[in-house]
Order: sequence, then structure tokens, then C-alpha cells
Amino acid sequence: MAGVIRASDVLDAAFDEMGGPFGWDGQSDCSATACAAWRRLTGIDLMAGLRGLYASRSEAVALIRRRGGFGPMWRAQAAAWDLREGREAVGAIGVIRVSGADYLVLGLCMRPGVWVAKSRTGAAVRPAAVEVCWNA
Repeated sequence: MAGVIRASDVLDAAFDEMGGPFGWDGQSDCSATACAAWRRLTGIDLMAGLRGLYASRSEAVALIRRRGGFGPMWRAQAAAWDLREGREAVGAIGVIRVSGADYLVLGLCMRPGVWVAKSRTGAAVRPAAVEVCWNA
């Protein structure tokens, strides 16, 4: 799988893939951009099988509901790659709750306790609580 991933690698990939405004078009939301950045870091495409299935907020919400919720959807995606839930480490991808938010997003771990995720305007580095994460 992936070699050693450094915090600078995470930031480079995240800022490249998570740049620009948030959108529900299936390309510029938290999931699509985190998966694109993680694919650059690891070669693993957690978005496989989901890409192209939604192009609006209502379609994304319907997809998440059909898959049992946001966390279960990503657990199933990770299981398809034989990934096991892991500990918070540089380069992990995970379902997180950004400090001060009442919703879950997909993000990349810059260091334990600090994650990069798509915001309304681009990549944001913030403290976050981890629901589940995976390492390559």
C-alpha cells in the first residue's frame, strides 16, 4: 500500500483536491474531495462505486440514506478495499465531526486531533473528533 505519508503530503493533496467552493455536484463536496486526495496519497479510491451517483444535495442525501447513513456508507466502502478500522494517524481518512459542527464529514488526518476537510470555501485545517478512520 502507501509508503510513509507526512503531514506536508496530506496538506498538499488536500489543498489541491479540496480547493474552491463546496458543491453538491459529486465532485466538490467533502466526500469526493477527501477521496480524491486520499487516492493521490495511497492509490486507494474509496469513492469507487459512488462516483456519478449524485449531482445534487437531495441525491447525495438519498444515496447516504440508502447506504444506511454516512458512517455506515464509508465503513462499507472501506470494507470493499479490505481496510480495517484504525487509529488516528497522519494520512488516515475518516468520518469526523469538525469542532463546533453538528454534522459528519470525510476528512484526512494531518496529525492526531487535527484534520483537513472540505469547507464552504476550500480546504480547512481544524480540530476534529473521529468517528472512524482507516490507514493505508
